[in-house]
Amino acid sequence: MVMGILPWVLLATLGLAAGTTAGLLGIGGGMLVVPGLFYIFNLMGFPTDLVMHSAIATSMSVMTFTATSSIVAHHSQGDVQWGVFWKIIPGILLGVLFGALLDHTLSSALLKIIFGLFLLLISVKLLLDFKPRVQSDSLPGLAIINAVGLGIGFKSGLLGVGGGAISVPFLIYCGLPMYEVVGTSSSFSLPISILGTLAFLLSSHGDSFLPGFIGYIYWPALLLIAPFAILGAFWGTALSHIISGEKLRTGFALFLLFISLNMLFT
Repeated sequence: MVMGILPWVLLATLGLAAGTTAGLLGIGGGMLVVPGLFYIFNLMGFPTDLVMHSAIATSMSVMTFTATSSIVAHHSQGDVQWGVFWKIIPGILLGVLFGALLDHTLSSALLKIIFGLFLLLISVKLLLDFKPRVQSDSLPGLAIINAVGLGIGFKSGLLGVGGGAISVPFLIYCGLPMYEVVGTSSSFSLPISILGTLAFLLSSHGDSFLPGFIGYIYWPALLLIAPFAILGAFWGTALSHIISGEKLRTGFALFLLFISLNMLFT
């Protein structure tokens, strides 16, 4: 167990790194926050069967802050297709609920493997620079939209990350211009994070007596990471106009690949 100032420095650094990455690459910070919290919570000596659940839950609660600032910024630019938002949100909310409920039933070790596989897929996708081709100039039927929303919400509720890995390719496929793809996809994160946070708040665990915990959420980490993540997002957005996106994408993909392999094989 390592206490003192080091874990708090690491938490602040994690928030800054996650926010900066999100601003630079348009990739949800949860892909860094969840594994980062996993390692920091282990460093702090939290019970093994609590670590991964708490990392996912705390990441979800951090998303409420970052998603709020993101949705305000994109709405002010007219980048959010609210018609799409209202059609897909019922499926997303149902998926979040199912994902969070399933998360509660799985062991921390199994969740670590699932998250490692998720990061592995994302890193390969980034390395190959896969982008779907535009296939339609209109939205599909409501049943398909809500089926996609169910998948977006389920992944987010289970893993504590945003839905961009599914929502961005889907919106591109539907023919939306890229600025509306990014803005509309970002708008999904706020209801995802609110419902997911409530679900994890109401979850109980055997170590509820631990100081700083309500449900699975570790509040000191949330309150430290969130402001640094918001600061990093503004910084990353500014840097995105200066630094080569191609090199950043490749570097981030290799970093995710390293994290995924570490989570899968340690």
